[in-house]
Amino acid sequence: MREPQSRLGSRERWRGRDFSQVMQSSAALEPELLAAGAELTKLQVSKSKRSITLVENRPIPLNCSVKSQTSPDSHFAVLWYVHKPSDADGKLILKTTHSSAFEYGTYAEEEGLRGRLQFERSASGGLFSLTVQRAEVRDSGSYYCHVEEWLLSPNHAWYKLAEEVSGRTEVTVKQPDNRLQVNQTHRNITVLENQWVTLECQVSSRSSPSSQLSVEWYVWRPGHPEKEAVARLSRQSTLRYGDLAALGDLRGRIHMESPSLGLYLLSIQNATVRDSGVYDCRVEEWLLDPSDRWYKRAEDLSGLTTLTVKQPDPTLQVDTATANLTVQEKESFPLDCSILSRSSPESHFAVTWYNLRAKEAGGRAEEEEEEEREAVLSVGPDAVFSPETGRWEGRLRFQRLSAVLFRLTVLQAGGADSGNYSCRVEEWLADPNGVWYRLAEEESGTVAVHVQDAGSTLQSVICSNDALFYFVFFYPFPIFGILIITILLVRFKSRNSSKNSEGKNGVPLLWIKEPHLNYSPTCLEPPVLSIHPGTID
Repeated sequence: MREPQSRLGSRERWRGRDFSQVMQSSAALEPELLAAGAELTKLQVSKSKRSITLVENRPIPLNCSVKSQTSPDSHFAVLWYVHKPSDADGKLILKTTHSSAFEYGTYAEEEGLRGRLQFERSASGGLFSLTVQRAEVRDSGSYYCHVEEWLLSPNHAWYKLAEEVSGRTEVTVKQPDNRLQVNQTHRNITVLENQWVTLECQVSSRSSPSSQLSVEWYVWRPGHPEKEAVARLSRQSTLRYGDLAALGDLRGRIHMESPSLGLYLLSIQNATVRDSGVYDCRVEEWLLDPSDRWYKRAEDLSGLTTLTVKQPDPTLQVDTATANLTVQEKESFPLDCSILSRSSPESHFAVTWYNLRAKEAGGRAEEEEEEEREAVLSVGPDAVFSPETGRWEGRLRFQRLSAVLFRLTVLQAGGADSGNYSCRVEEWLADPNGVWYRLAEEESGTVAVHVQDAGSTLQSVICSNDALFYFVFFYPFPIFGILIITILLVRFKSRNSSKNSEGKNGVPLLWIKEPHLNYSPTCLEPPVLSIHPGTID
């Protein structure tokens, strides 16, 4: 251990001399000198009292001032003491002799102060100071000095003339004020499964710029009475997983980092519904004491962050438009299944086509889906096909034209294939654990397919298709009727002018009755248009 530093000005510092021998020889001469009429002492030491409050790791300055002395040639021995409330008497810290030799007291040895003491003396010799470096909380106490005045006798022997105690300095060493503060803002975060989510823990202020922080995250999960530790980032930046992360799959999906001073982030990759809960962080501030030991100075909790992880809202939408399709026998016909919107870009689809056979009722075909529904082909979300059975075997061809458009083509169409067709779409998603679940399903509109026999007449083709039926039997007749009426009006005007001219010559006029349209279209006979000629009155 190193010796205390000493600045003695112009006086020589004595080192290596036996301090006990000096004291013994001086004490033996002192009674003789006093009996010989030694001069009276004028020693006065400052009695002022003061108080010092400082933060640990700062120096403690202690002063001892000699206000007056008996002789300009006086030398002084200074003894430094500290008194603790738990002790009856003061304990010696350091002793310096009149010859500038020094030795450590019991307190310095017991408390390890030898490496932290610095002693100084002014050039004039009347002001002494002792500095305790890197103060600790345990250094608090009442400090004072004990001054002894020494003179040199005519026979060159040193003797102690007087001694006096200074006023006390009350020293209070405390830890830095607790200024640790963590952001208390409450947050609500809602994310979809498989997304990343980042939780923030913001330290607004700290007690010391040199402090180190440790951050630990906790979560209250629904159905669990107590909060569970997720992960801890120590002051040495070591990541330790809590029981929740260590026992589950969360360990491989969390990441902690501090991108800037005071900001700590917890990221959860591929969030699941089980990650939902109320999160908070606990921050501990650690300081280094003068003995190079770390201790926890303060801790604080952040505000609560409510995390809700949910499955995507189902937004699946399939084209529900209806259509009519007429094909010749032995030809093929396509059945498209179009997805207008989906819940997630990661969705997979299962598609099933159905044949809805119709029943005859009242001369018109009416749909009876509940009794005539037959599965034609199913394609799972993993692109596994159902087997082709019955009359469909070997006649089906599947195509995926795009991510949202599927086509089933029926080859070698026959009369039994006539009917209504639709497709049912199921939307499937994979959770973060790779388990697929069905999110939604929708049914498309129907496609009415009529397979025409090779020997079918034009009349049967027209009657089997409503749009063609109206185009052939309904729309032409109003147009044709308007045309006939226009022709008759023109002829009527021309006859009227002719009558006026012929009436003068005595020729009788011919009157034409209004033409009569007989319109009775059926699927068995075409409509008949008859025009009855007028009669002569």
